[in-house]
Amino acid sequence: MSAYRRLLSNTFLFSVSTFGSKILTFLLTPFYTSILSDAEYGVTDLIIQTGNFLIPLASIGVVNAALRFGLDGRTDKTGVFTTGMAAVLAGEGVLVLLYPLLTSIGLMEGYTVLLLLYVLMANLHSLCGAMAQALGKIRLYAAGGILCTALVVLLNILLLAVFRMGITGYILSNIIADGVTALTLFAALRLWRYLNPRALRRSLAGSMFRYCLPLIPATVCSWVINISDRYFISYLIGSDVSGQYAVAGKVSMALLTVSGIFTDAWQLSIVSDRPREEKGRFFSNVFSVFEAGVLSAAAVLIAAAPLIIRLLAAPGYFTAWHYVPLLVLGAAVASLGSFFSSVYTSEMRTSATFMTTLLGAAANLVGNALLIPRWGAMGAAAATLVSYLLILIFRAAHSHRLLPFRWGVWRFIAAMAVLLAECLLMEMGRFAAAAVCCAAVLLLYCRPMARGLKSGVLEVVRTKRRG
Repeated sequence: MSAYRRLLSNTFLFSVSTFGSKILTFLLTPFYTSILSDAEYGVTDLIIQTGNFLIPLASIGVVNAALRFGLDGRTDKTGVFTTGMAAVLAGEGVLVLLYPLLTSIGLMEGYTVLLLLYVLMANLHSLCGAMAQALGKIRLYAAGGILCTALVVLLNILLLAVFRMGITGYILSNIIADGVTALTLFAALRLWRYLNPRALRRSLAGSMFRYCLPLIPATVCSWVINISDRYFISYLIGSDVSGQYAVAGKVSMALLTVSGIFTDAWQLSIVSDRPREEKGRFFSNVFSVFEAGVLSAAAVLIAAAPLIIRLLAAPGYFTAWHYVPLLVLGAAVASLGSFFSSVYTSEMRTSATFMTTLLGAAANLVGNALLIPRWGAMGAAAATLVSYLLILIFRAAHSHRLLPFRWGVWRFIAAMAVLLAECLLMEMGRFAAAAVCCAAVLLLYCRPMARGLKSGVLEVVRTKRRG
């Protein structure tokens, strides 16, 4: 199978898998906002995001290492899975010891036990999912996503609409869904065969931790960029505004999720061994299509922001659309930055991921502190965009040294200028002019999209002929 066909196949399967836990959550936003008040939704979002922050910390980021080392045919998979499981359980034990500290956080009061269970089940699910990918069972991995989808939907309806459990029901739905999915993957893959304490080797564990440890502070920094603005807004303005901002963030998160599906599939492709020149050409072709797709989607979402929020949320949340344009543009830039970080994964240079993310996190904190008191939640969105732009610039420049590739930088700059103008026009209420900007971005990327797709098709044809 050619590299392009494998990438498309993996992208489809990852789409099926990811639809469960992320895309459907976006589509269920009208349901959540009709049941939870602004303040309740804001608190729920902060609790879930706090859990997402603790997930990689509790596992020491070992899931990333389990996938990367598991894909290496020379590595003992029993040692990889056993090391991963030991790290997950040890990390959860540390969180239990920190229970009094977590309880002392105002927003966590009454939900600490649920938070600990949420972190554990999410880590077990992720570890079993990583092993499914490492073993080449991508279809089974996708099936796990479908199962998670069904459980999240059913439990949300049952616990929120029927039993009216509010915040507790929302979190509990995720806990049960992750736990059942992890158990199903564990049984279907017969992962007990890969659990053996004797397989724990200092050399392998050391290599895995050297790979994943830089990703822990990188994850913390990513969390700072993604979530710190909501804490700033909650404490400086109020939970009701945080709830509005969280709803707006669902739109940008949808773009991040869809692009993340492709990036996850891409990670499996770029890790494979191939000549440096061929890898650079492959990267250039795929990136040209990815950039065109992401920025074109951003242009459409920005222009449609009021309509999306009207369809997405209850009427009381409609003003949240004002935050959507800048957040969507930030998500588009973040997606491009994530694509460049795949070079670091391929070259096992995870420290570079940390350094670039640290730069963005520092910029985000400074931006939040300066802009939120002046511009409110809009200042938080602006700070997020600036931080992702810095990450993109530094990753593009640095990754080019590791893997030479082609990038139409001037076309990107022109597109960013038009997109920023579109955001400004939307805020001014000049929707027709914003639609013209949207069309301009689509026209700007017609040729690179067609050229990249043509290169992929030709490569598939050449591969078939060689076969």
